[in-house]
Amino acid sequence: AVVSTQSGHYGRGDMAARLAAAVRCHSRSLSTASEFIRGPVQVFGIEGRYAHALYSAATKAGSADAIESQLNSLQGAIDSVSGVKEYLTLPVCSKEEKKSTLGGAFDEAGIDPLIGNMVSTMIDNKRSANISGVVGAFNTIMAAQRGEVPCKVTSAAPLSDEHLDSLKGALGSFLKPNEKLLLDTATDASLIGGMVVEIGDKRVDMSTASKIKKLKTALSLPL
Repeated sequence: AVVSTQSGHYGRGDMAARLAAAVRCHSRSLSTASEFIRGPVQVFGIEGRYAHALYSAATKAGSADAIESQLNSLQGAIDSVSGVKEYLTLPVCSKEEKKSTLGGAFDEAGIDPLIGNMVSTMIDNKRSANISGVVGAFNTIMAAQRGEVPCKVTSAAPLSDEHLDSLKGALGSFLKPNEKLLLDTATDASLIGGMVVEIGDKRVDMSTASKIKKLKTALSLPL
């Protein structure tokens, strides 16, 4: 059998082949459009799920860096503007009211719609209290993408420049060639002495307080 067209004649087998090819092409385009882009590091929990979804959408749009900057600006506003944290979780305000208020503020500030959509979804799902956590999770993903390894060192007293240089050298030896150490220091007198090092998902407690606790536990055991 032959089917006539304005451009000529072709058999039904040819038509089937062309339709199949068209469907495959369309399916591939849909698959590419809906493909989830995974981050360079896995962040778990509620915050991680939202952050990874935002990272995937932002990466596809080529706006991940801008999204990171805007998220941190949003976090700055949450931390500095009185009443914002409370308003986000206030039960007497409806979801629609919160979305309308924030949406207006986002529009005025030129916030990317991806962030607005995510915040609206979190409000609908009663997860607005987790917004700050999502910002932190997104920063973690972006830091990993840049090869940055955050490290927090808490000591009983401020470390001298000599000790800091020695510490940086020791920690740097564990990094890969394309990684960069981001060192953050803090003090906590309750440690008595020594330090606590948190790098990546690892935590090493070398404080005097921890040693005393272990000693007390050992002494309390029956001989």
